Amino acid sequence: MKKAFSILLAAVVTVGALVYALWGVDWAVLGELLAGVRVWVLAPFWVFLVLFYVFNALRWNLILRRLGRYSLRESGPAMMIGFAGNNVLPAHLGELVRAVVFARQTGLPASGVLTTLIVERIFDVFSILFFYFMALWLIDPFPESIRLGAEAIAGAMAVVCAGIIAFLAFPHTFVTLWERLSNPLPTSLRDKGSRLLRNAEAGLSALKSPAMLAGMIAHSLLRWGSCGAMVWLALLGFGVTISFPVSMIVIAVSAVAVTVPSAPGFFGAMQAAFVFALLPFGISREVALAASVLYLVAQWLPVTLFGAWCFTALGLDARTVRAEAEKLEEEA
Repeated sequence: MKKAFSILLAAVVTVGALVYALWGVDWAVLGELLAGVRVWVLAPFWVFLVLFYVFNALRWNLILRRLGRYSLRESGPAMMIGFAGNNVLPAHLGELVRAVVFARQTGLPASGVLTTLIVERIFDVFSILFFYFMALWLIDPFPESIRLGAEAIAGAMAVVCAGIIAFLAFPHTFVTLWERLSNPLPTSLRDKGSRLLRNAEAGLSALKSPAMLAGMIAHSLLRWGSCGAMVWLALLGFGVTISFPVSMIVIAVSAVAVTVPSAPGFFGAMQAAFVFALLPFGISREVALAASVLYLVAQWLPVTLFGAWCFTALGLDARTVRAEAEKLEEEA
């Protein structure tokens, strides 16, 4: 029932996003843009795509340090399989697939690996907010339609940040408080909550090291900076040049859009994000849509193909891995 509801919700969101993105589009103009794309932009685009995943892998290795030391050769395949999984599976299931695959490779508990991915998302959120506020400072005038939504999200993230700091400072207090307040709940649910808190404490322990924290922040900023460069190149492919702060606004809006349930590969959500972010800056709906298609396809194809190759090279069984990922989702 829960799975069916998630699929239905993703379908509704995707249709809604596409209706918004395609509303009033001039199909003849869009067709001309796509037919006349500057194919040469793909070469530098793929350079930044590689950098994006290299910086992601380097950051993940730092986060994994509490579980062991791993090289790019060891962590890279599972990471790429996970991203490829997000391109073809619903509900961000690729993240869980990554945890399962890496746990199989290393013998680590999948739940422990999953906590490192939660730490990744925390760094992603704050890196994107950093670029957003830099853009807010550099762009004048700044579109109010984007400012209001992003400031609301930033406020929510400030509360989350305060909670993480408090949890790092007093983890045992949080566990004790949960155990007291959860007494009326079923034993299985109470134990699950306690286990999640202990896993979170272990996963966030990497943030206590100033050197490792600095490395994670640096790799996060480089990761998302590479992503901003890909947005810039996607628009350049259709003869439109934007400032780098505007490209980071597109990334910030896209990052929010892909967190909601949507089709695999974030189809629909990405189109809506590009249109929403670029229209206030005078970019036509047709150009925004064309750039979103180039941005999405130029990533989807190589990442999915390489992830599939890694999956095959490791001799994994798709049904078994997916079943384990869904089981991990239920446990988490």
